[in-house]
Amino acid sequence: MNDPGSPHYPECYRPLPPELIRVFELEAGEFSDPIVGRLVSQAIDGEPYEAVSYVWGDRRERHDIIVDGATLSVTANLHGALTAFRPRPLSGGGDGSDPAAGTGTGLAQQQIRRLWADAVCINQENLPERTSQVELMGRIFAGARRVLAWLGWEAGEVGRRHMQVAIRFIHAFMEDPEAGLRDARILLHHHDLAAPAPAARLALLSEDDRRRFDEQARKWEAIKVFFAIEYFHRTWIVQELGLAREAIMCAALKPIHGAEHEEARALELDLVEWPLVGRFVRFLDYSGASLVTHLDLLTWVAHHILMVWEMREDGTPDCDFLTGMHWTRILGVTDARDRVYSLLGHPLAVMDGELVIKPDYTVTRGVIYTKLAVTLIRKTGNLYVVNLVDHEEDPSVEEARTWDPADEGRMPSWVPDWHSINRTTPLHYPIGGAEAKDAEIQINGATEGAEGSPLPHLLAQGWVVDEISAVSRRMETTDFPVTNLARERAKKNPFWLDRLWEVVFPAGRGGEEEEEESAAGDALAALETLSIALSLGTKPETQLETENKVGPKQTLEGHHGSFAAYVLEFHELWRRASEASSISDDDHDDHHHRGDEYSLPARSLYDSLPVPAQAELRRRAAGTTSGTWIECMTWPSMCRVAYRTTSGLVGMGSRVTRPGDLVCRVRGSEVLMTLRRIREDSGSGAETTTKTGADAVPISISCAHIGPTVVPARMKRGVVDGGAFGEVPACFRIV
Repeated sequence: MNDPGSPHYPECYRPLPPELIRVFELEAGEFSDPIVGRLVSQAIDGEPYEAVSYVWGDRRERHDIIVDGATLSVTANLHGALTAFRPRPLSGGGDGSDPAAGTGTGLAQQQIRRLWADAVCINQENLPERTSQVELMGRIFAGARRVLAWLGWEAGEVGRRHMQVAIRFIHAFMEDPEAGLRDARILLHHHDLAAPAPAARLALLSEDDRRRFDEQARKWEAIKVFFAIEYFHRTWIVQELGLAREAIMCAALKPIHGAEHEEARALELDLVEWPLVGRFVRFLDYSGASLVTHLDLLTWVAHHILMVWEMREDGTPDCDFLTGMHWTRILGVTDARDRVYSLLGHPLAVMDGELVIKPDYTVTRGVIYTKLAVTLIRKTGNLYVVNLVDHEEDPSVEEARTWDPADEGRMPSWVPDWHSINRTTPLHYPIGGAEAKDAEIQINGATEGAEGSPLPHLLAQGWVVDEISAVSRRMETTDFPVTNLARERAKKNPFWLDRLWEVVFPAGRGGEEEEEESAAGDALAALETLSIALSLGTKPETQLETENKVGPKQTLEGHHGSFAAYVLEFHELWRRASEASSISDDDHDDHHHRGDEYSLPARSLYDSLPVPAQAELRRRAAGTTSGTWIECMTWPSMCRVAYRTTSGLVGMGSRVTRPGDLVCRVRGSEVLMTLRRIREDSGSGAETTTKTGADAVPISISCAHIGPTVVPARMKRGVVDGGAFGEVPACFRIV
């Protein structure tokens, strides 16, 4: 008789000894048969098994399965995966040679399939067991013979057609990806013609171009549908695919119930290997970013999975644990704490022989994220974790200074909220702004989350670089490609570059008395700083052959040429727009009445430049195209802003940056920071002292962390002391 005081768990679960797992031995059956099997306890390195990677889906939509004679309720999506992966009865002719069949060739093996699936093999109602098994999750997927990734049932015949077209296209594209990318570029110039309104203009294409356009549009539409599948947007799959010895993605058209013939109910899987899919998305992210953004593809989400597990030539991880956390925060998760726990299988999740954090489902995500940040700062002596903060909204710096167990998202401003939507890439600028480590960094305050106790604050030293005076609108990836007038006017920020230039280099900045040559030099210097900030720098020629990453892929000379070509291409588009009969005075009036300040700018960036600067841009652009610069800057600039400081410096930073924020150089952070003073600071800031250099007394500033930032003019190789630029020394108390 059960102890009435003990928890009541499903009958199929018996106590699980430490370090052991359960494997589900799934019996053979036809499509319409009940799912039946039994649970067997074993060591991870015991009998071979396959691990099922899937999306839980709607938890309200459930089906019953039979486990050791007891009924267990599972989500419809897991039920579908078990249905698809179970072996057919021997009369069905299965031979165990593919993912739909059993795992062996003998009679007993053909009658069962040994699977690990979390919702069946872990007692989800037993919190201690769930916590301990989460620690083992990385080893479970790494130890599996194969990972079966269930993409779900295809959406009817149309869904199956999209799936099969996408799989065939990925195979064909990767045979010659450069050629495939060239073929796709017809969509960059005519993709908007697929909409019903401009159908008449589509007819103006030549017969050959129309055929190529239709073929490419059909294939890339299938790719768009494929990567929009929910599976690719789930946090746990990062570890499940990344640690797999072998991973196969599977989908199927759900057989028709009640069909008269057995063949009509036969289950046929559409399969594609994850490594091939990985190579496809990686190529697109590094070589086809403009196409990805133009077609609004979600391939980059899948690429984030790969980036977490990339290795160097010497076999060591290329992506650290924190950067992996950053890349995966765009993905969905049911429990926000699992954003950390789902990556504990990463090789760099262990420091000094221990996990960077232990799973704990009894405290808020704010407590977990803060503990992780504190641990990493104390163990590394650097502030890299702070520079992964990506506030979705302006941080509240005047309230919420104490822990509240009822507020899941409460945490200090310097702690990344991994559960907020990630819209940016890390700011890895090739030149460090300060020493990478500082032994004097301190963290004061408790991290246990006791109600009413103060949030911990970060104490660091450095310099105030300058104060921000003007900020652009948020940059969107769809702003960047130069296509055609119809496409440009449909953008959220039409002629974004011209508008950006108005912010960082306003008209009349040089003064009326300034000589033309001097004015041209100032304008070119500002242009160069802006272009380098947006693309995160350049590379020496000797490093161009190294592995592609997000950010610079050009020498300084190549960068200047490619960016100059981009300015001229946008100018040409602006010129055509200004002359187009479709932009009438009435149209301008409509924009004015709507308050749309992003109608056609009064002049282009190029037109605003002094004549010598225009001539220099034409010289640089000769024989080049803008493509490489666009590929370099698309991901670093995504969802960030450009700004100008009071002294005229140009930089790029967080989308929540606003005038009055401080650009700061902080010891322990190679990247500059944007900080915001808070009221208790009584207005202290750069203006509170005039002394700089070795004799300057640091000012104290209480502030909130806004985000990382880059100001190329203040990031010089070998210079990590702000005194070299006459910057004001400061002690920062970051709340």
